[in-house]
Amino acid sequence: ISPANLARAKALGMTLGVHGAAMQAGARMPLRTIASSGIVFGLGTDATIVSHYKPFVTLGWAVSGLDAGNNRVLDEILTREEALIAHTRSNAYLFFQEKALGSLEVGKQADLVVLDRDYMTVPAADIKRIRPTLTMVGGRVVYNASDPAPR
Repeated sequence: ISPANLARAKALGMTLGVHGAAMQAGARMPLRTIASSGIVFGLGTDATIVSHYKPFVTLGWAVSGLDAGNNRVLDEILTREEALIAHTRSNAYLFFQEKALGSLEVGKQADLVVLDRDYMTVPAADIKRIRPTLTMVGGRVVYNASDPAPR
């Protein structure tokens, strides 16, 4: 996407969905330019092609600029906070669900995931290797690494 197209999209009030599939497609997505444009954009794990579904692969790509094989595929990267917001709060906005999802606030739905390492401090190249150890949805444990039986 060019700066001219970003300006046009912003003038039209558009939003953008950026998917991790772009790393496999060889797209050198200008993430810093997109973030600096002021356009609301979300990060996702799928697109119109079959792709991974692990959010930390996409988050790692956006923060480190590296693909799954550790090849540099981005010239422009995001901060960890920007990438996390794009993957949560911004996506809720893109799906018209910002009043129910996307941030931890009273009255919103809040699923919970416990990770095996700290997203904010792990080396950027290791973000893609983060794994859940516990996941709760609707107040119920739906995944527990120490008890991997389906729930």
